[in-house]
Amino acid sequence: MPTYRLSRPRTNIWRVLGLLIFVGVIGFNLLIMLAMFGGAGMLGGGHRDPHGLVEYRREAGEGGKIAVISIEGVIMEGGGGGLFGGGIDPVALAIDSLNRAQTDPDVRAVILEVNSPGGGVTASDYIHHEILKFRESGKPVVVYMKDLAASGGYYVSAPADWIVASPTTLTGSIGVVIQGFNFHGTLTEVVKGQDATIKAGGNKTMGSMFADPESEEYRQGRQLLQDLADEMHGKFKQIVKDGRGGVLQPDWETYADGRILSAEQAKKVGLVDQIGYFEDAKAKAEELVQLKGLTVVEYGRDVSLGALLGLGAEDVQPRVEKGRRRAIERGAAGATEALPRPSYGDLGAVVGAVSPLRRSSGLRLRT
Repeated sequence: MPTYRLSRPRTNIWRVLGLLIFVGVIGFNLLIMLAMFGGAGMLGGGHRDPHGLVEYRREAGEGGKIAVISIEGVIMEGGGGGLFGGGIDPVALAIDSLNRAQTDPDVRAVILEVNSPGGGVTASDYIHHEILKFRESGKPVVVYMKDLAASGGYYVSAPADWIVASPTTLTGSIGVVIQGFNFHGTLTEVVKGQDATIKAGGNKTMGSMFADPESEEYRQGRQLLQDLADEMHGKFKQIVKDGRGGVLQPDWETYADGRILSAEQAKKVGLVDQIGYFEDAKAKAEELVQLKGLTVVEYGRDVSLGALLGLGAEDVQPRVEKGRRRAIERGAAGATEALPRPSYGDLGAVVGAVSPLRRSSGLRLRT
């Protein structure tokens, strides 16, 4: 009796699949090599700027340039950029842009285009400091406020030569708030738990969400935090006073209580100079340099393949060194990590921009 064997049809699917994987791996490695050795050139469509920036022409003109520098979103340091990074760092972008505008002899003036609810105290102060340094070059700075230029957004605008606010701009918010919660009752009465924190230093846990609000330690901690808020508020008002000088109305500090101001209200107080649009800010910049018909350019980050892979704006070795420094700084700051960090921050229910500065203490310091 003849025997029969079942045979499966022969296919090349596994061979084809293996070949595709092999080609894919080789192609990906070639892209990495191209990004490393030519990412900002051949793949970027232009030459690599020492600040990792690309200049885009916004309006054609002649006889020089006006550089537009955008300060957009929450003003916070961080984000390495690129496909594998945490996004564009708005602080680094602003500072690199100011440096490029200062060193470019064709740039005659700068327009800061501000659309921000604020952010970190240090980040805002860093940009403010760099603007003051830029003004030493003699090139004027004009601010154009868009939807929102409040808290830290106004902090970075204050040192400008001229401030133009859009008719619908919300600005002001010159104040500080420490926001937190207390769950002592929930812990002791609902969960039936106890705070077992071990500490060295009587005020190390000031502002703790589990502290007894009736205790002397809690009241002392609140007073210390109030002193901190008052100090930050005083610095903010001094920044405004130094930047706006004689144009402020005598009662301007009445409005520096954290309230949000419309463009019209801010102009009456002296916090802005003019209500208008971008073309008005451009016209003022040209007036300050006594030139007409200037080219308007805008700076941005390189979006080439090399930049998307995180290799377009800086070399690998500086990045490693930066990561090492940050690790050392984090280690040194570890003892104070539980404390609230100050921020010239969000407008809460007004704009719904929530500050990311949260710590285990349950507190958030913002303006």
